[in-house]
Amino acid sequence: NEHRGSNHPIMAMHERVLSVLGCRFVDDVLLDAPWTVTREMIATLNIAVVVRGTVRDCAECVSEEDDPHAVPKALGIHVELHSDVTLSLEEITARLQARRASVGERLAEKRRKESDWFRQKHGLSP
Repeated sequence: NEHRGSNHPIMAMHERVLSVLGCRFVDDVLLDAPWTVTREMIATLNIAVVVRGTVRDCAECVSEEDDPHAVPKALGIHVELHSDVTLSLEEITARLQARRASVGERLAEKRRKESDWFRQKHGLSP
């Protein structure tokens, strides 16, 4: 939140980690990684490649001053992958907000049906 503002991320940490680990090109994920990649971190964790996409959501990620990937770039282990999809956190948030009402209605209907089933199963009056 310090870098992106608002209430990002959308998924919990374990969900994000599982999603990233599901990618066949990923060997490991560093939980609660620092914002800036340092020489000490690279040496200690034996990091071979540092990768990021071309689409980034925060202004600090795009600016070249105080680049958090300056050390990996200097060491020649930085790779930038072209992002074919330009989906941003703001767009995902807008999509979720737009569907919020319909999801709420479906959840209310599901709860009503579960309650009806429970009352019927146990012979309770409505």
